[in-house]
Amino acid sequence: MSNSKVVIRSVKTAAVDSVVREIMEANDYRSRIPEGSRVVIKVNLSTPFPENAASSNTSPEILDAVLGMVRERTDHIFVGESDGMRYDTETAFEVSGYYPIIEKHGAKAINFSKDEWVETGESLIKGWGLSKTLLEADVFITLPVLKTHATTVFTGSLKNQFGCYPQHNRILLHPKLDRVLVLINQLLKPKIVIMDGIIAMEGRGPINGKPRRFDVVLGSTDPVALDATAMRLVGLDPYTSGHIVLASQGGVGQIAQERIDVDGDFEALRTTFEPAEKDLPIKALAVISRSRFLTEKLILNPESFYPLRSAAMRFRDVRDFCLGLVGAKRDS
Repeated sequence: MSNSKVVIRSVKTAAVDSVVREIMEANDYRSRIPEGSRVVIKVNLSTPFPENAASSNTSPEILDAVLGMVRERTDHIFVGESDGMRYDTETAFEVSGYYPIIEKHGAKAINFSKDEWVETGESLIKGWGLSKTLLEADVFITLPVLKTHATTVFTGSLKNQFGCYPQHNRILLHPKLDRVLVLINQLLKPKIVIMDGIIAMEGRGPINGKPRRFDVVLGSTDPVALDATAMRLVGLDPYTSGHIVLASQGGVGQIAQERIDVDGDFEALRTTFEPAEKDLPIKALAVISRSRFLTEKLILNPESFYPLRSAAMRFRDVRDFCLGLVGAKRDS
């Protein structure tokens, strides 16, 4: 088996569209997007709030650049995402400024949650249908944002497909999250991945972490290799992320460093991201999510969720205050 290739480029001194074109060219996008094919592009929309959008959602510049190149091959293009737990896709599209870009390129916006759902026949996700448009696509392209993640250590190429499950309550799949992530990637088989690391996220991602200006865009035809390389680039060990390891074992792609050829100045761009701390609220969420009953009563139910979230925020404020006092005493 030949090595996988991951392309890494900085946008500090280059335009985003020219960098994306270089990455797409390096991944031979013309052969991967047949003329006239039906293409679905999956963006990463994690928030409907403008203050969080830049580091949580796929950059509109990257979407614009990718759409421009895909449009050279076909005019059957869909840009999609599913509803979040407490917001709809249309609001998130609006917040990130996608609609004018989609219209500019003659593409169509699609909410997977409102499309017809089709059963896949896979026992692991029985009762969890997928978008018919998504399943009928000839080419699937995914545009994740580079982020650390409180549950899965890292979220990128593979984890972005969790949003392809159209049900807003897909958190109920968390007890088997690693396996359902591998399965969705086996089903959809991403042809091209362009990872947005322009404004990435470190700490308690994928929504509440710290924005990190990284000015990097990565691309590959192998989502496992791309995630593994991105993790190494920001100082994380890819073998600590269960779904990435499982995907490599399931034949989705390469995780071993010696099986990945990196095109780009890896050493010059290498840095260290703050990992997502698994503090008490995160550990409590992990316990709750193992139970369908507790998840429905405590997380999916707004009457209980918002008080619990407020309590978690107060806990973190008090903890940080106390740690600050201890640090001050030590310094004195």
